[in-house]
Amino acid sequence: MAAGFATRFRLRRRLGTVALYLGALAAAFYLGAPFYWLVASSFMYDAEAVSIPVHLTPQDPTLEHWEDYLFPKPHSETANIGAATARVYRRGIFNSLVIASAVTLANLVLGTLAAYSLARLRFFGTSVLLLFYLGSRSVPAVAIMIPMFILVQQFGLIDTHFVVILAHTTFTLPFTVWILRGYFQTIPRDLEEAARVDGCGRIQALLRVFLPVAVPGLVAAGIFSFMLSWIEFLFALLFTATEKSKTVTVMASAFTSDVDVSWTVIATGGVLAILPPLLLALIFQRYIIAGLVGGALKG
Repeated sequence: MAAGFATRFRLRRRLGTVALYLGALAAAFYLGAPFYWLVASSFMYDAEAVSIPVHLTPQDPTLEHWEDYLFPKPHSETANIGAATARVYRRGIFNSLVIASAVTLANLVLGTLAAYSLARLRFFGTSVLLLFYLGSRSVPAVAIMIPMFILVQQFGLIDTHFVVILAHTTFTLPFTVWILRGYFQTIPRDLEEAARVDGCGRIQALLRVFLPVAVPGLVAAGIFSFMLSWIEFLFALLFTATEKSKTVTVMASAFTSDVDVSWTVIATGGVLAILPPLLLALIFQRYIIAGLVGGALKG
């Protein structure tokens, strides 16, 4: 009887393992299939991309669309629809890079100072202030977009990088403070106290001793704020009007209502738009995991 029970247990364990692998495979296919089709379409011509039956791999591969983005030909934008689409998309990617990089820098500077104060200094209302930061993110964006638009319009900041950076920093900073505060609490106070004994002031101890140890948390918070800014759409659409400041998400949405575009060129732009956050996540994966886990355990 014991042998029969052990056999059934092993069988159930094997079936559970098989089910787990099948589920992981299905999830990988579900998440990876759209990206694969985007990449495959970037090497196709428009006729092949919309052909029936569907071609899962390019039958007549081309690098023409990639050349429109990476090696644009002078004075070809007006004569070639694909080149014109690529030019607009390139501008959107550039705007997104500028805005997301500035938002990341602002989050790291302001978030570090705020999180360090909340993690190390004892003052009345610390918990209330922290909950207020997070509570501000529970306000629906549609509830504040009209007052924000009127205020921004009065200051003459419509269609500028600065106003989009300001808006993105507003809603990413609470998350940065929360992540960094939790991670900072995992760092022993002895490091700063030793630096203070050696003659460092609080700011010197922060810059020379504390921050080098807190690199994983800073990287995690920085990439998190970069990605949130990169994919944000509502405020970028509200505060921008021309190619001068529109982000790649706004540019991409504009193409959905334009019948005179090349969909394979848009697919190529989509691949290029995905690459920056994807590469950042892959390169700094170890720091991201350490930073988020460290902050979660203490926060």
